[in-house]
Amino acid sequence: MVFLNEGVNRVRDLFEEDVFKCQAGEGQTAPSASDTGLETPDSTTLLTPDTVVADKAIQVTHTINSAIGGGTTYAEQETQLDSGDTSANRIVHTPLAKGASDEFIYITTFFLRSI
Repeated sequence: MVFLNEGVNRVRDLFEEDVFKCQAGEGQTAPSASDTGLETPDSTTLLTPDTVVADKAIQVTHTINSAIGGGTTYAEQETQLDSGDTSANRIVHTPLAKGASDEFIYITTFFLRSI
């Protein structure tokens, strides 16, 4: 059986429609498939992302502008689905201190492939 590109792109569209919010946090524990969200979320970063779709891919851009989170050290980020009830992913990175004039931009690309 072959999963056609048309079918993959339909799944992509359903996923993109379900993207709800993104959020950053301070947790530094390594991510695992059993995570259910951020370890230490910062509610001020719970924002609606921009999404762009391409063939078999969705790009999600989460921008934390300079008015948010000054003085916080961020080390994790997630994309939420379904009104925030489900986390699609959790990334952990080197802790970065956000100054009052800094803007943080997280760009996540979800790529769907047929096998």
